[in-house]
Order: sequence, then structure tokens, then C-alpha cells
Amino acid sequence: MTGGCNMAPGDSLDRSSLNSMTVAELRGICKDRGLFVSGKKSELVDRISADIGEDDELIVNEEEVVEALIMEDDDTAESETEHSELIEEVLSRLKEEVVEAEVVGVEGEINDVVLPEERPPERTVTEREDDAPSIVIPIPTLESMQRRWKTVAAVAVVAILVGALATALVQRGSGFVTEPLSFGDSMDFQVGDSMIEIEGDEMVDLIKDSAGEILDEACGRLKVDLSGNGKVSIAEGQNSGAVETTDSLGRMGFLSAKKETEMVLDVDLEGKAQRSSGECGNLGWSLSDNKLSIETDAWVELDSVDVKRVDSSISFTDADMVTSNLRIVTYDSGSLGGIGQLASTLSFPLRPIELRDFFEDSIISRGASSTDSDIEWNSDWRWSVGNEYSHPSHGLVYPIEMEHEDIGRCYGHARMSLLVSKSVPWPVEQDVDIVLDKSLETDDCDFLVSTLSDELLPEGRLEIQMAMSMSSFVPGSVEIDWGRDYIKPSPGEDRPTSSTEQNWVDSMIDESEIRDFNLEAAKSCLENNHSTSDAMDSLNKGGYIWRAEWFESEGLPHWNLSWVDDSERSGWIILRGDDGGSGCDLIESASNSKGEVDWNSDIPATHPLSLLEERVLNEQRYPDLNQYIDVNDPTERSVWAPDSSVGYRLSVTEENQIISILPGDIDSGKVTFTASREWSENNLENSLLMAMDAETGEMIAWYHIES
Repeated sequence: MTGGCNMAPGDSLDRSSLNSMTVAELRGICKDRGLFVSGKKSELVDRISADIGEDDELIVNEEEVVEALIMEDDDTAESETEHSELIEEVLSRLKEEVVEAEVVGVEGEINDVVLPEERPPERTVTEREDDAPSIVIPIPTLESMQRRWKTVAAVAVVAILVGALATALVQRGSGFVTEPLSFGDSMDFQVGDSMIEIEGDEMVDLIKDSAGEILDEACGRLKVDLSGNGKVSIAEGQNSGAVETTDSLGRMGFLSAKKETEMVLDVDLEGKAQRSSGECGNLGWSLSDNKLSIETDAWVELDSVDVKRVDSSISFTDADMVTSNLRIVTYDSGSLGGIGQLASTLSFPLRPIELRDFFEDSIISRGASSTDSDIEWNSDWRWSVGNEYSHPSHGLVYPIEMEHEDIGRCYGHARMSLLVSKSVPWPVEQDVDIVLDKSLETDDCDFLVSTLSDELLPEGRLEIQMAMSMSSFVPGSVEIDWGRDYIKPSPGEDRPTSSTEQNWVDSMIDESEIRDFNLEAAKSCLENNHSTSDAMDSLNKGGYIWRAEWFESEGLPHWNLSWVDDSERSGWIILRGDDGGSGCDLIESASNSKGEVDWNSDIPATHPLSLLEERVLNEQRYPDLNQYIDVNDPTERSVWAPDSSVGYRLSVTEENQIISILPGDIDSGKVTFTASREWSENNLENSLLMAMDAETGEMIAWYHIES
């Protein structure tokens, strides 16, 4: 008896027939027998086999709603009583924190089940491998995670997303010399058993900060197993193969090579969870049978070979066919600053690398290497070529071993094994092995890499293993003509100039005419009506507003203002404008601990919010973004859509950071114009966020989440 169901009389099912069935058929059998329907195919087969008597290893109480396996630690064998107390603690925490088990009722509907108060069911005790979780609790569905799908995306594709945003950072454009890219090139590939693993509380905490409530109890370790298939291609546009695109200023007229990547992956997740005491224990969780689809388009301008735009769409479907979507668009890879040095390394697992782009005109032949004097190799990646041989699937190929020198002698390793064919512009096979771990740092670590590591990498370990293999290749028609000369917008055309830049006094300049109660009105009201507030006292003594956000609530405009002064006193205040526009109410305020916010005396000149919002709301500049944030008022003027928030943020550059870590000069902060919106539409929850450089008027990135 398993899962509270006895075998039906006369049942002729056996393991062989079960293995030949689909997952859907197996789940139907589980439902009919009152068994759990979650898990992988192998788990479903084991569950049914156990129910019909083929596997009696695990005996479980009929009232059990959480499947658990208690295993004995090799070093410290816990007593039976301690195991019972741990199970009770798990059940109690699951109730308190609303992690709801879901089972299929007799009528096939999904019902929430309240976990029982009784002692845990009987179970067997067996020996486990070192460091394996002592308890594994499968979390049944993403539906109970509610709202933000990026909670899962941040875990499932933490490294893949980094690569997705940095896909084009290593793109430059132009025995045998590797095949150049042509318009129309296309290669299908398979992703073998691959893995992303994160270890260490600090590194896991970083992911938790991005992930939201679902990972509140995660600690110590997160692992993602994935496999599937994909495709890389070069679009063949109407302009001699080229495709027109916009840049970060929203200007049309740039011809580009459009590089497309598609991936469909099976994803399983698992990790460890905290005890109620806050300590990280051996309690584990897992999410199986998920689908992850990724589509990334990168537009690389032909003349300058610069990346103008990268557009990534990610779709996550859980075992219960609940789908959530993320779209993120980034502009101009330079806006990523020094993080690009690490991101370019992590981008390799995302897709097969472009051989001509990487090796340029180097001749691939037996014994060739990056240390050859005639190559003049200028990259941290070192490589060597082995003997050519005939591969059973790919024909004649050369094996190439690659390793990132600085990472290898500093804090881990980044290695790649390639098989390359003369006629294919991508590797026909590509295996990636990356480990980033600050605890591995050596005395031979390069200063720049070491400093980037200290500033950007949290404590912990990130490991990526990915295997890709070509399944088919279709050659294109015409080689991409990098360096093509054509008429395009000039560098200074349609760009905000220094004539519109304004220095701060105590805040960024607003001057908006489309938002009621602009920032100038809010500061005036603060001075006239709330002169004794800490915020006004700080501004009177030379302080400034380093972050400001305008929004509407119950039909009235509000400002959330964060302030700081040179004594590093800081705090925030919320002001609400009245209907008449002549006054305001102080809704809420608070002070921070001294030194919590850094004071920065060198603030760059910025364009006013009014100019930046006018450019963003121009539907010709960013049409894909504009559809979410722009509406017309009764005079047909573009204004912010309902539920929008608009503002800015000054990021403070700390003294111990080096110039290349953040965009811009080390002596000045970076000011970002931001807008966000959250709304419901067609029974789906939507979130949007955009960021623009307030000094240049260039879009940095925007994303849209639908769940």
C-alpha cells in the first residue's frame, strides 16, 4: 500500500508497460488510484509499481500528504526521536508559511489540503551519501507560489539570465580559417544533461533578494538540472540581408545583423531550506517537470559592429501547465559597466559561440595555439588545437581546448571543449565547465580580476556545466558584410545636448507639465507647510533628495522622497498633493540609522525629468515599451498610464570601488531615470520596469513580467 491506495483487483499493469506510457497517462493512473500526481516519469512509475506490489521498499501511512525520506547522517546518526521531532517541525512550518500541498480529488479538481496535526507516518531509515539532504519535500506546483514568476526564473536560470543579458558582449564580427557568418545561417543543437549549482549562504541570499517570497526559506544550496534543444540563426533581412533596428536613443535607421537564439529546456530544481531556528539544515525541497523556453534576438550594427539592442523572452511552465512570461530588453552593452567582464564569461553557456568572431583569422590546424607568435592573441582565453579526426556524426573535426587564464589563476576556472568543422560557423559540439568561487583565490590573481571579484562576487560557489551538440546545419546565402558603409543617424543627431543639462541644488530638476504636483511643487509645499520636518531641515542644511518617486493613489498624486546630508543623516518622507494643487499632506516619514546612506558631494548634471519622460512617451522611439506605459489624455497628449510610478535614483560610488566596476567616472554618482507599473489585465498580473541614463537620455533596459 502506497499513498493511501490499494491495488485494484485484476490489475495487469507491470513496470514494462508503465515505462511505455506518457507522463499524462501515468498521472491519470495515479489520479485514479489516489496517488500523488507530481514528479518525474520515473517517480510516477515507481509510485504506481509500489502500489501494485512490485516495489515494497517504502511503507507510507495512508494519511500522508508529504513524501519524505529520512536518511541517517554518516557522521552523526540521529535518534528515532530526533527524526520524529524534525518531521513535526517540518509539518508545522509548512502550515505556518502556507506551503500548501495539492492533491487530486475524486472529481479531478485540485484541492488545497490542510496538513494534519498527527505525528509523521512510518518510514524506513537508510544510509545516505555525504552532504545529501536528510529530508526531501517535493513542492508540488508553482501555483502556490503566487504572483511574481521571476521568483522561479531567478533560481532556474540565474546563470542563464546573466548570459542572456550579455550574449552579445563577446560579439565582434569578422589546417582552416573558421567559417564566417552569413545571412540565413541556421544550426539546430541539443542541450545534453547540464547543471547550474549555487552553494553558500551569501550567494544564495543574493538570489533570494531577486527571487521574492518563494525562496525565503532557501539556504546553502540551489541546483538546476536542465536538458533540451535549441537553435541559433542569422536572420535574412530585406536590405541585402540586413535588418533595420533602433538604438538606445530610440533612433531608427541602423542596419544590423540580427542574431537569433531559441532554447526549449526541461528544468528540475532543488535546494536546501532553513530550520525554524534560522539555521540551514538538511531539509530539502524540489520542483520537477518544468519547461523553460528562451528566445533572444541581438541586433549588431554592421558598420561599427556594436550591439544596439538585445531582446530576450523567457517563458516558464510548471508541471501543472501554469505559464509565466518575462521579456527583457537591453541597449548598448557598455551600459553594464565592469560587470560585463564577468558576464561575457558567463555568456558562453547560453549558446554555441561564433567561431570567426572568437578566433578571427587564426588558422585552425593540429598543434595551433593562442601562444603561437604569429597569431598575436589578445584575450584572456587560451586555447590549443588537437589532431583532426572523423567524428561519426559530424565528419572531420578538430578538437579545441580552451581556458580563461585570469579566472583559472584567481578564483576558480572557466573551461570549454569544442569540436569544430570547416563548414560550420559554430562548434558542432561545445562542453562548458565554469566554477566561480572566491574562496579559491590565489596570490597570483590579477589586480583587476581580483578587485572585480571582491566587489561583484558574493561569498559562495557558482558552478555551470553545459553540453551542446549540433543536430543539423543549413548554410546561409551571403556572408555578412561587416563594416558596410550606409547612411545612418550621426552621433549627435536627435540626442539631448548639454544645453538642456541642469545642475542639482537639492534634487534633480522635474518641470513636468503632464504630471500633477511635480517635484518643484512638492518641495515648495514641503517648505511652506512642513518646515520643521527632518527632510526640510536636511535640505536647508545642504542635503539633497537622492531618490524620488511620483505615483498616484486614490486619484491623488504622491511623492516618496529619500534624503541625505553631509553628516550622513538620512531618511524618507511621503507627501500627498491635494485636489486644488495648493497644499500637501505629510503622510509618513522616518529616519535611517546614521551612515546607512552615503553622502556624495559630486553629483553630475542631468536632463530634467520632463525631457526624459517626453522621450520615453514618444511612441516612435520605443514602441514595444510604449504600449505598456503610454495613454492619451483628453487632449490627445501622451501621459503615463494608470498605476505608473516615475522618478530617479542617484547611485553612490564608494571609495573602494574602481573605475571599471560601475559605468561613469569614479568621482561621480550615476543618476538613473526610472518608471514602473503594476496592473492586472485578462486575469494576469503584469509588472514593468524601465531604466534610462539621466545624463545622456539613453535607454539602459526595460522588462515586462506577465503571470
